[in-house]
Amino acid sequence: AEEPVRRDDHRGLARVSHGVRAAVATGENLTSASQFVPLLLNEAADRGLAASDKEVQEAIFEIPGMKDDSGAFIGEETYKRFVRANGYTVRDFEDSMRRQIVLTKLNAIFSSTLLVSEADVERSYREQAERAAVRYLVLPATRFQSQATLSPSEVASYFERHSAQFRLPPQRVVNYLLVDTVRTRAKMTFEKADLESYYNSHLDEFKQEEQVRARHILLKIDDSRTAEAAEAAILAARKRIDAGEDFAKLATELSDDPASKPRGGDLGFFGRGRMIKEFEEAAFNAEPNSLVGPIRTSFGFHLIQVLEKRAAGQKPFAEAEAQIRSRLAAERADSQAQAKAAELAARISAEGLTTEAQLKALADDDTVMFITTPPFGVDEVVAGIGRGTPFSAAAFALEAGKPSAPVKIARGFAILSLVSETPARLPALAEVEARVRPAALRAKAGELALARLAQARGALASGKSLDDVAKELAVEVKESGEFGHAGTIEGLPDSRALIAAALAGKAGDIGAPIQTEQGAVLFQITERKGFDAAAFAAERTQTREALERNEVNRLLGSIIEQRKREAKVQYDKPLLEQFGMLGDEAKGT
Repeated sequence: AEEPVRRDDHRGLARVSHGVRAAVATGENLTSASQFVPLLLNEAADRGLAASDKEVQEAIFEIPGMKDDSGAFIGEETYKRFVRANGYTVRDFEDSMRRQIVLTKLNAIFSSTLLVSEADVERSYREQAERAAVRYLVLPATRFQSQATLSPSEVASYFERHSAQFRLPPQRVVNYLLVDTVRTRAKMTFEKADLESYYNSHLDEFKQEEQVRARHILLKIDDSRTAEAAEAAILAARKRIDAGEDFAKLATELSDDPASKPRGGDLGFFGRGRMIKEFEEAAFNAEPNSLVGPIRTSFGFHLIQVLEKRAAGQKPFAEAEAQIRSRLAAERADSQAQAKAAELAARISAEGLTTEAQLKALADDDTVMFITTPPFGVDEVVAGIGRGTPFSAAAFALEAGKPSAPVKIARGFAILSLVSETPARLPALAEVEARVRPAALRAKAGELALARLAQARGALASGKSLDDVAKELAVEVKESGEFGHAGTIEGLPDSRALIAAALAGKAGDIGAPIQTEQGAVLFQITERKGFDAAAFAAERTQTREALERNEVNRLLGSIIEQRKREAKVQYDKPLLEQFGMLGDEAKGT
């Protein structure tokens, strides 16, 4: 049992607890990131780095609270109690301190070998200090799609210039036997006694709340109809119903509720909490076969006809029968299909059935079907299956002549067999023209949008304002807010080119039109903060230190990558980024 902290130790415990937790935090974090700490410790060991007991002791002595007011160590027993009281064993705490010391030494070696030039420091400072803001407008390329036409030679030229975009990934074709759960379910029959037995043993599932069945006519209040006009129209509809006209017919004619209108306004049965408050209260307070309204809600004005009411209680078997049949069929169909697929997989394996003819012979074209896929990549949509499913993963794990185990898919269970595989390749234009032509048309429309903004820029130079041009183009002028080299512009995610151009200009400049994913952009620089030599001189040291830390982390990231390849292990990128130990190269930026 751990020795408790003595009453007279509480003041010291309060002093030391923060220091212990802070000291061990880094070690705990690194220890939990088991994917890469062993790699870095191996690197340190290869370089002969270690932490002696004396170094560990000295590091512990430096933790706030480990010395008394006279500067002497608080004593071994008190030290042990304090460490334990903070949730650590002495061994774990000291092991963590030892790891920190080793990793700190490794970090120091990297820092001492890095050369950060003055030009690098100034560039880094500029990237942080230089700021700009713009007013801009976006002219969507989609406006020019009807004007964008392409000749066959232009399509071919676009494909030649952008062929890498249309490179086909490694692809596979597979045969598969599908045990279809939907068809299996359709063939299922149940004796009424079985359904009644399920009902009686699951009575709690068939308790029902108080419910109302109603139909309604809704007249919305919107830009095309004022509240006064909507109320007058709904009152007129009520008079027609009171005079004998059919409610359902009027709902089909007048209602603004697209869901219930085709059904004569019928909403079916609903319980409390399903409808907006005013509507619910009116419906539940009315008697069957009564007409209520007009009722005003946030949607508009309603007339409500209450058709039936159900009291809270047990749903009768007659009403639950179809639900029970459907539920049992779904459960049993899935189980039967899985069992059938397992039986087929076992037979295929035992009898060595691998040819297309052999697998086709196992299909009955009823609940078991034989299907061949078109070629597909691991991240591409498979016809009838979808994208990124276990089916694709199983297909790309297949070996020739070795069918897969049953794989669950939306339609049932599949047993896959490899037909062919092709490596990544550059296709002929004819194979991908259906993808190339739309892309080329979008590019052509973008060029037309850029040309139109080039004309608009000339008008700005002649004295027009950006607002004048925006009005002519029927677009909106937007404000970017201040940004730097690594910033973004809200509402314009693809803004790197615009940011670079703005930071290369000066306040008042009208930039050349830029193509973005959102469309062609015309902008005017409204604010520009440049390089301040005096401010740079004052912050040179801090900038250099930050840059050196980044370079150390970049180097650590590359070492982790190399060690990972050597050890053939995987690591958690988000975790590395969290601890600042993944360089830009490893991040893929």
